[in-house]
Amino acid sequence: MRRLLLLYPKSWRERYGAEFLEVLEAGPSGIAVVIDVVRGALDARRRASGSAGLKVLLLLFGALTVGWLNYSATDDVQGVALALLVFSFVALLTHRVRFWWPAFLLWIAVPLSGALADVLDHHPGLSKPAPLYETLVALVFPLAGAALGAATRRCGRFFRTG
Repeated sequence: MRRLLLLYPKSWRERYGAEFLEVLEAGPSGIAVVIDVVRGALDARRRASGSAGLKVLLLLFGALTVGWLNYSATDDVQGVALALLVFSFVALLTHRVRFWWPAFLLWIAVPLSGALADVLDHHPGLSKPAPLYETLVALVFPLAGAALGAATRRCGRFFRTG
């Protein structure tokens, strides 16, 4: 029964683990108890990751927006650059992760939408498609936005505690 406690999130185990283990050891054991504990662990994990799931959905929305802007862009790519900058800034301002991770996820929408445009021969306002290496330049914007978001979050935390 002690191993079933490992199914719960670490924060939950630290808060309730000892008491929960006493209840498990004092009560009856059986398959019904195991099923109930597993169901409770799944619910605790769902509740613990509720806000993380929303942040992942917002990041996915940002990547889809960047991809759509890049797909429908003519030779003006300022909208794509601004979207990369803003979405990566917001991602790092609201969530503490390695700063390059959301930047990369947002940036990957640029070459993927470019490849889709090449496959569909969709290049509005361009005489020929842009070379793929030009998408590497686009990586600068989400990295800058992510670094700025992380720095802003840290400064805010510093000023709140200081």
